[in-house]
Amino acid sequence: PCQCGCSTQAGADGGGGGVTSECCSRRRGTARLEVVVGQGWGWWGDHFSKPDVYVRAAFGAERAQTATVWNSGRPRWEAPLAMGVVELLPGARLKVEVWDEDNKWDDDLLGVCEEDVQAGGWKNVVCFPGGGHLEFRYRATCGPALGGPLCQDYVPQAPLGAGGGFSRVSKWPPG
Repeated sequence: PCQCGCSTQAGADGGGGGVTSECCSRRRGTARLEVVVGQGWGWWGDHFSKPDVYVRAAFGAERAQTATVWNSGRPRWEAPLAMGVVELLPGARLKVEVWDEDNKWDDDLLGVCEEDVQAGGWKNVVCFPGGGHLEFRYRATCGPALGGPLCQDYVPQAPLGAGGGFSRVSKWPPG
């Protein structure tokens, strides 16, 4: 059974359409995805020079990119990339690409790594795209009253305040 609580005030769910009649979230399977690109090393630019490195991250339709670290064999970004609200589907992967910037239209792909994404706290990742070494971390945060690795599970919530809310119990999946 699922027990969800919501405010009796109109619009408390962010627009009136975010919860079911049982006050459970309609956004099952969604999470806010954050990526922080840390540092890397081990890549070469054109003609064995130090590369001008940036990182692109992609998850579903969402894309983000770091700034370029110029002429560095050990780029350090510590760059937060907000990927927005994403749908966590089984087998969905975060794709991280390392690039050497040339003229923007002929940049060189140095390597790619992919990581399965599950909800929870920060997950530290070390991967080896193109023979280099890249460190990054990510966090996928489920919406209110949702949990589990893919944000599919309803998490029981206490009623929202004394006299200002209510809760109902329903079965999932519906019948």
